Amino acid sequence: MALPFLPLLGDDKTFMTVIKNPLIERLETLLADVFSITEGSLEANVRRVGDELPGDLRDLLLNLANGRTEKGDIEGDPIEFAFLCGQAYERLENFFHSRLAADIAFHAPDGTPPLELEKKDFAALSRFMTLRDRALRTIADYTLKFLLVSAILLFMGLSLGLI
Repeated sequence: MALPFLPLLGDDKTFMTVIKNPLIERLETLLADVFSITEGSLEANVRRVGDELPGDLRDLLLNLANGRTEKGDIEGDPIEFAFLCGQAYERLENFFHSRLAADIAFHAPDGTPPLELEKKDFAALSRFMTLRDRALRTIADYTLKFLLVSAILLFMGLSLGLI
């Protein structure tokens, strides 16, 4: 029985678009936050950081980005697609939290045991690390530009005999 405001599952392609786009955007946002990626589709970002992800998670994300599930195309079963997107989101979030915990444990040089953080603390710490990484990337980008401009000016000055 179909509800009057929803088309039958699989009958209308817009129904799949309504489900697919927010779920894929949610995965893209989490992946961007985890790896500090600023642009690109889910597939491009997964391929960019594929070596850092576990193989099964990478394959799942690539399949979802390409619109495939384990049983075939997503057009046939939007509920399975939504379930797999939720599963991928949860696994990516858990991967990020374990990676973050390893970073925290690694940064304890005095031999004290690593801190046990709650999930809300991981979220705050991940936001801080994302902002820190973006700031460092911006600073490094401007520093590189400054060095290149300085090298070009030095070369021009030497070639014109000004220096």
